[in-house]
Amino acid sequence: MGVTISNHSEHVRILRIDRPPVNALDNPTMEAFGEAVDTAMQDSSVRVIVVTGAGEKAFAAGADLDELAVCDPEGGKKLVSGVKTIMGKLRQGTKPVIAAINGLAAGGGLELAMSCDIRVADGRAGLGLPEVTLGVLPGSGGTQMLPRLIGVGRALDMMLSGKIISAEEGFRLGLIDLVAGEAGALADALAMAEKLSANAPLAMAEIKALAYATLSQPLAQGFEMETDGFGRLCETQDRDEGIAAFKSRRKAVFQGK
Repeated sequence: MGVTISNHSEHVRILRIDRPPVNALDNPTMEAFGEAVDTAMQDSSVRVIVVTGAGEKAFAAGADLDELAVCDPEGGKKLVSGVKTIMGKLRQGTKPVIAAINGLAAGGGLELAMSCDIRVADGRAGLGLPEVTLGVLPGSGGTQMLPRLIGVGRALDMMLSGKIISAEEGFRLGLIDLVAGEAGALADALAMAEKLSANAPLAMAEIKALAYATLSQPLAQGFEMETDGFGRLCETQDRDEGIAAFKSRRKAVFQGK
């Protein structure tokens, strides 16, 4: 199957990695996922995207080892470059993306989760980048994203050991943003998505773009970019609606205009 797509509500779309038994990320699955992300980002009715894994075992267990085993140096570079391009669609897209980690997220699976904006994990989820045990490194962004999320020392501890950590430890380190309650990661992620989907789409897009852009920019330049973004929002209908709704003590109805 690769990826299954469904709408939870008018403004929330669910993308499920669906490749039994552990949702390994082979080329066809990642290509289908990239197309699904493109479609969701371009659909004006979609305001929030939730990414999860089918079944109960895994969010995504990483790269397909049969594909990895036949890679020469150029093939290996092509493999991870293609995955990075697809995962980049999540960060570069204008809409918030929430990962609902419903089981094991290892290797490329954790890199996929880290490419999402917010991570919600089941209490039973396992998280790790075990590529070193296979003689390679986390090549789909892991060596770059993990240190930015949890610090260099903690990231190196995870990557050099290849260990799998719990959701609770991931939350303590800052890798996980919310450990789900009894209802599970998907239910909690969808509840979060519904709340976000009620907010102004253009404002959310500006906030997301600024948060990522300024990671690689000096603070002063980040301040300038933030000022420009604020100015753009001041000419939107959503700004007018938000203020009018606040003054009238009613819920705002944003149109993304």
